[in-house]
Amino acid sequence: MKHWILNTALVGLFLLPGIERAAHAQAAAPQVEPGEVTNEQMVSYYERGQIGKEVWVIDSRPAGKYVAGHIPGAIGLPLDVLKRDTAGTEKLAIPKSGKVVFYCAGRECTLSVDSAEIFRKLGYSNAAVYRNGVPGWNQKMQPLLAEESFIRKGNVILIDTAVGQETIVTASNQTVQLSLPDIKGGKGKAVFAGLSRNAPLVVVERNGMDGVNAVLEELRELDFRRLAYFPIKAWKDKLALVTPPETVAWAPVYGPGQIAPKVFENAVASGQYILDVRPVADYARGHFKGAINIPVEDMEKEYARIPKEQPVFVNCASGAKSQKTFDILGRKGYANIRYLDAEVSCKGETCTIKE
Repeated sequence: MKHWILNTALVGLFLLPGIERAAHAQAAAPQVEPGEVTNEQMVSYYERGQIGKEVWVIDSRPAGKYVAGHIPGAIGLPLDVLKRDTAGTEKLAIPKSGKVVFYCAGRECTLSVDSAEIFRKLGYSNAAVYRNGVPGWNQKMQPLLAEESFIRKGNVILIDTAVGQETIVTASNQTVQLSLPDIKGGKGKAVFAGLSRNAPLVVVERNGMDGVNAVLEELRELDFRRLAYFPIKAWKDKLALVTPPETVAWAPVYGPGQIAPKVFENAVASGQYILDVRPVADYARGHFKGAINIPVEDMEKEYARIPKEQPVFVNCASGAKSQKTFDILGRKGYANIRYLDAEVSCKGETCTIKE
């Protein structure tokens, strides 16, 4: 990975007196909460091959997020599924004294926190939370593993460096075969030039992770954000030859009620009804201007507060609770609900959206 260092900032830092420099470093370091697993610890579990053997990692996000890319070795157990069937945890064969780590979509996401609390009440004494979640994993340049169901559903771009060999081909996906030197060079830049940086790119793994990580590194350099890998040996159907493309195009496909971030931003700017379904404490730390807070946990008893005669735009921290709200209100007869399926972080009334 190519790294750029802001030399002037570093020089200024080391010119500070020793005590002041230490205070500066302490202030800059993220606070680690009790029972929290850090980025470095999580990477260590992965690199040492401990996940699934000595450390059990559970992805608390919705199933759709898990299959699109999860920490290798992690178990997919969405919070709503866990709440419905706590007895099902016995099927995971995790010892009650074992180290269990939960994660979701980052520090603003509380699915992992709630899941860990349920496990503790069930007698799992060593339940911890990886609060940085997927964003922290990506920050450490670690790979996410996609599931076969994600590849099969389409609208994915597969990247295979074994040019000319049979590869994974589906009717709705696009498969691009480019060698690593081509990806690094002008040919790769030309193929990906007009491609949305939100396009889901999945690298085909053939001969170990070194090649996958090299490709992922180059794709990160090109500012692609939704990256994962998939082992070709896990593909159950026949392989086929593909024609090398000159360019690649991609457009998102939204499900019922789901809207693009730009549409949501326009709704905020125009003063539409914005419904924030995060916990009260998260809402208090920051939210979209004018947003009304009704936590999704209270939706069944508080839904009548939501108007039916005007559009309602729902957000949470990761899209999971927003989609759940859409489902709940749909059952209550609401046909005016639109939701945002994206990562949202807010400070005050300044919010950023990452699809």
